[in-house]
Amino acid sequence: MVDSADNILNFQRPPYSAKNPGAAALDLVYQAAELIGDVDNYAAERQARAENLAKQAIEKLKIADDRVRSAESGRRAAEAEIKEFSDRVEKELSVKLQKVEEAMEQTASRIAATEAQLSAAEQRARTAEIRANEAENALKRIEEAIRSRILAKMPGNSSRRAATAA
Repeated sequence: MVDSADNILNFQRPPYSAKNPGAAALDLVYQAAELIGDVDNYAAERQARAENLAKQAIEKLKIADDRVRSAESGRRAAEAEIKEFSDRVEKELSVKLQKVEEAMEQTASRIAATEAQLSAAEQRARTAEIRANEAENALKRIEEAIRSRILAKMPGNSSRRAATAA
C-alpha cells in the first residue's frame, strides 16, 4: 500500500502468515495488485494533469500568438497611415513651397520692374528739371531783352533805364 503523504510503501505481514503461508502469499499478491493499481491510478492522474496543463499552455500560446498577430497587424496599419499622412503632408508642403517660390519670383520681378520704372522716372524728372531751369533762364533772358529793347525805344524812359540797369 502507498502512503501518499510520505510516498512510502508499507508491506505489512498479516498475523496469520505463519499459520497459512499460501494465504499470506495470496494476500501479498492482492496487496501488490492493489499497489500496482494505486500506482497506475496515480500515473493516470498525473498523465491527465500533465495533458490538461499542456492543453492550457497550448491554448494560452494560441491566445498570445493571436494577440501578437493582432498587434503586428495594428502596427503595420499604423505605419501605413503614418506614411500616407507623411506623404500627403510632404506633398502639400511641396505645393505650398512651390507657390511661395513662384510668388517670391513674381514679387522680385515686380520689384525689379518697379525699380527700373522709378529709375527711369527719376531720370525723366532730372531731365525735366534741367530743361525747366534752362527754359526759365531763357525766359529771363528773353524778358530782359524785351524790356531793354522796348524800354529803350520808349521816349522818356532814360531814368527807368538807369534804374533797370542798376
